[in-house]
Amino acid sequence: MALVLAACGGSSTSSTSSSDTSGASTDTTLKVAFVADMQVPDPDIFYEIEGNLVVTSVYEGLVRYVPDSPEIEPALAESWTVSPDGLVYTFKLRPDVKFASGAPADSAAWVSSFQRRVDVNAAPAYMLADVTSTAAPDPTTFVVTLKNPVNPFLDYMAAPYGPKAVDPTVLAAEAGDDFGQTYFETNSAGTGPYMITKFDVGQGYELSVNPNYWDGSPYFQKVEISIIPDIATQRLKLESGELDMMLHGLPVADVESFRTNPDFQVETFPVLLKTMMSANPNQGPFANEAVRKGLQQAFDKKALTEQIYKTQAEPSTQVYPASVLPEGLAMDVSTVNPEVLKTAVAALPADQRSVDMAYSEDEGGTIARLAETVATQLEAAGLDVTVRGMPIAQVLELPTAESGAPDLLMFTFNPDAAAPDTWARIFYFTGGALNFLKCSVPPADTLMDQGLQSIEKVPMQQAYGSAGDQVAASGCYTTIADNLEVVVARKGITGFVHQLPTPYTVRLKDLKAG
Repeated sequence: MALVLAACGGSSTSSTSSSDTSGASTDTTLKVAFVADMQVPDPDIFYEIEGNLVVTSVYEGLVRYVPDSPEIEPALAESWTVSPDGLVYTFKLRPDVKFASGAPADSAAWVSSFQRRVDVNAAPAYMLADVTSTAAPDPTTFVVTLKNPVNPFLDYMAAPYGPKAVDPTVLAAEAGDDFGQTYFETNSAGTGPYMITKFDVGQGYELSVNPNYWDGSPYFQKVEISIIPDIATQRLKLESGELDMMLHGLPVADVESFRTNPDFQVETFPVLLKTMMSANPNQGPFANEAVRKGLQQAFDKKALTEQIYKTQAEPSTQVYPASVLPEGLAMDVSTVNPEVLKTAVAALPADQRSVDMAYSEDEGGTIARLAETVATQLEAAGLDVTVRGMPIAQVLELPTAESGAPDLLMFTFNPDAAAPDTWARIFYFTGGALNFLKCSVPPADTLMDQGLQSIEKVPMQQAYGSAGDQVAASGCYTTIADNLEVVVARKGITGFVHQLPTPYTVRLKDLKAG
């Protein structure tokens, strides 16, 4: 699961770009900012949101997602076939691809890249857990054999955290005793349009054009990324010209202000970010099923989304992020009737009506306002609600923590890929890595396992849809909104291309300045 780490201090770099008569910058250096240092730019370790811009610009996979779609298209593989039993994937590679070093990105390099991911064995290694062998019968043919069918395997390959081509010549030279992990903390060795030329923790990073890139040179020859934890400071630097765009974090009111400013443009994209609440079935008032079911009917999601997010989200209608399953499956649309919760709460003993409500505070002021608004509605139903922010580090520890869990948790997260298993198995599966409040729905677990090994698309979707129905019936989860990706940029930048499962990112190679 991709996560945002805690913010670190840093400084920005001033812009010295010139302007043409239209006011658009003619400089070929793009200046952006992160609110926090990314983990590391190692493609076999990186597993968060902040930093997607770097990793997906430096490294490439076999396939990728069609812009703003869950469909998959070629990347370093021109085409692929899957055996009838779903066990053998044969990728036909582009013959002209080189790493930044000039070494060929051939099938042998892919055998090496898969092996490195397994050897490093960090969080993203799960995507190769069912691989039994890889082979390179010729330089442009790469064969992967699985021990059992894995329905989302191509989605794993297309995911921002999926396997990437890593230069085996650099790896051999820098392997040390940790498979090159020390080297890749600050360096890169990919096939992407850019390469890392500076990586200063707490200060910022620099990407420069890969001279051996196979698909033409980008317009922006350099990308400078500053670490600026304070969003207000980022906004000031954007307005002064010291930054060219902001990829996320602006409050709703600020975005609406930029929409009316002729010197800037607001670009909006669909993304697999979902805001939801998890109710704790193991303690407090939500241990009562009737109270959980009442929670699902306690407020109008459409009105709440419009009030808090304005144009930056759509009310949730499914248990999964939008576009992951066809409309009509795993629906999460309840009749709005606050009296149901009020009646259920009235049946509780007076000393069981207190609610400890937490929200993941790394997501800024918007989700805090959402939590306070929901709390007001819950109090109207007779609950005594205390609202608190919870640091992301504590949120991530909840699935294994023995104490300290809230009664209600509000958060916004994304799946690894545009495949239902990468959402359901993480959040809803018993013992899932981000099943924060330890809700267990055994019938849903069984259906997820069926979907995972289903070879055909329609039966797979039906299995996950039924799993979602079981999850919704448990009352453990109340989805609220499907968030939209919002990018604010100075006027004159064009070529915005976005991919569904890759938040806080646009494809740098496609950007231009007019």
